[in-house]
Amino acid sequence: MTPRSYQVAVLPHELVIPDAFRPSPKVEGIAEARLDVDLAAVRANFAEMRRRFTGRSVTAVVKSDAYGLGLEPVVASLLAAGCDTFWVDDLDEALRVRALAPAATVYTLLGLAGREPIAFRRAEVIPVLVSLAEMRAVAAFAAAAGIAVPVAIQIDTGLGRLGLTGEELSDRAMLDPLWRHLDVKAWVSHLAAFDQPADARNDEQHHRLTQWLAGLPEAPVSLASSSGVYWPSPWHFDIARVGSALYGVQTSRVWQDGLVPCYRLSGRILRIADYAAGRRLGYAGTELTRASRIATVAIGYANGLPQRFGQCLHARIGDMLVETVGGIAMNLTMVDVTDMDPRDLEGHPEVVFLDAGLPLEPLAQACDCAPNTLLTAIGAGTRKVYNE
Repeated sequence: MTPRSYQVAVLPHELVIPDAFRPSPKVEGIAEARLDVDLAAVRANFAEMRRRFTGRSVTAVVKSDAYGLGLEPVVASLLAAGCDTFWVDDLDEALRVRALAPAATVYTLLGLAGREPIAFRRAEVIPVLVSLAEMRAVAAFAAAAGIAVPVAIQIDTGLGRLGLTGEELSDRAMLDPLWRHLDVKAWVSHLAAFDQPADARNDEQHHRLTQWLAGLPEAPVSLASSSGVYWPSPWHFDIARVGSALYGVQTSRVWQDGLVPCYRLSGRILRIADYAAGRRLGYAGTELTRASRIATVAIGYANGLPQRFGQCLHARIGDMLVETVGGIAMNLTMVDVTDMDPRDLEGHPEVVFLDAGLPLEPLAQACDCAPNTLLTAIGAGTRKVYNE
């Protein structure tokens, strides 16, 4: 896929990341893989989503530590861009957002996840209730406290996994006693074929959702995720939950214009050596077909770089693409620099494995996985450096 250009949005106020959330100081040039996170790109992608969305508001999905990129720096950046609503996995992540954004609205996508309703009430966090049992638990707490508790409710329109079914939603005798104790802030659903705009299942889910909502208490509706923002306005409803697009990751089989990757994965060269033709290198036992100069780089599958990388993508030194040799090890990868000018290798420069010019999507396709599978693994396994 060809990378697209973009313009950085003008921010309403200056970005400030608390010192506690910044990466610990490191000596420049240290032998360690590095993931640069471009927070300006995150803000620009958020602005692009707001430009396209026709509903009430674009909100940010920062679950799983902001897709591995670091929850606190990403949230701070999005706050500066005017984002006031965040979706996380559970209460622990919600408390991290709440510490940084006291006035923000925070939802937990995994519902109560075994925690007591009072914990959400105290933290002013809104659980997206995922079952009738959770609704009953919150309603019982609310009734005992004499209050109506803010919640969102997941509706299973066809994806499965979580949420109330159509049969449960149609049981008025069972639900009506609960509504008086629940202050529903949003109805939430998700498309099973979110990455396939022409799939008939989407129309079926849309029809179910609109049909079921007619018999439910009025509240904003959230159906569109990142790819849904690119669909016609009847799919937008009120609230967009944008995750992948914030980070410049394509999650649709139809290209999404206007997004820029915010990631750059690189490693430094530790050693350069010359080998004769016929020499076998690495666990893979790659046989050299010519006399070769090989550079060993401090990066590997412990950093989330899949072992199939060398079979489908090149790395880059400066402007030159280089092939991997001998497979991807836990912390080390070898690249063939035979055709490079030795002067370009002086000082053991860094080798780039992923960025806007070497995006995640072709690698994910070759690995038969979602791009976010790779992004979260890389983020979890690699030292991050934030560029504002």
